[in-house]
Amino acid sequence: MPPTGPIDRRLRISGLLLILGLLVECLCLLWSRPIAFVLLVGLGGGLIAAGVFFFLYSLLFAAHSGKDEKPDGPQAG
Repeated sequence: MPPTGPIDRRLRISGLLLILGLLVECLCLLWSRPIAFVLLVGLGGGLIAAGVFFFLYSLLFAAHSGKDEKPDGPQAG
């Protein structure tokens, strides 16, 4: 299914960041070194946080990006 608008691209990027963060955390759980915890929290947690914040940013500014759409309702004419 082709993307329908600019929000689809943003949602795909935020999903990719979340998946990368989860993969980093899964790999760190298999590694039993002290640096694994730093990578788990720093890199994995950072990627997950970036994905969540980018998702929320996409939802917040999605209404402002669709200015040329026709409004629904009785006033649409």
